[in-house]
Amino acid sequence: MNSELVEEVKTANITGTMVAYYFICHRKLWLFAKGLNLENISGNPDVIKGRVLHESRFKRENHKEITFDTVKIDFLHYDGQVYVHEVKKSKKFEEAHTWQLKYYIYLLQNKGVNCSSGVIHYPASMRKEEVHFSTQDRELLLQAMAGIKGILNSPLPKRKTGRKMCSRCAYFDFCYV
Repeated sequence: MNSELVEEVKTANITGTMVAYYFICHRKLWLFAKGLNLENISGNPDVIKGRVLHESRFKRENHKEITFDTVKIDFLHYDGQVYVHEVKKSKKFEEAHTWQLKYYIYLLQNKGVNCSSGVIHYPASMRKEEVHFSTQDRELLLQAMAGIKGILNSPLPKRKTGRKMCSRCAYFDFCYV
């Protein structure tokens, strides 16, 4: 990827949520980026469960909700290097969760932080997944960021997809009613 494009995607104000939505639904990404955040107001039971899980788990962690630039990391651990930790409700969108965490690692590395891995916690199923960031991941992430920037610059959202997962999405009423 050329350096001009790298600089361009760096200035796109991409959030971790946007990275996750890129791997879930481009339409949802576009709507979210344009200010339509239905996750907070939809009353969707899955969203509420996720919020309760976030608030009730890992209370003893000292370095919670680390906010910088455009992202908010659930918590960090330090042990010779920094480890990023994210808490998710279910493994349903594991690939999206993985890339969201890798985006946080990418941003920390760009700030000079010694960080190359993290953990995604799925407390409801008592599971966790370790995530490692490689040089190949950096290239794939930059491509995804370029894709996100392209979606954000689009004048209209992508067409609705009609996938099975749409029925449980917080944006379902917006897309289908």
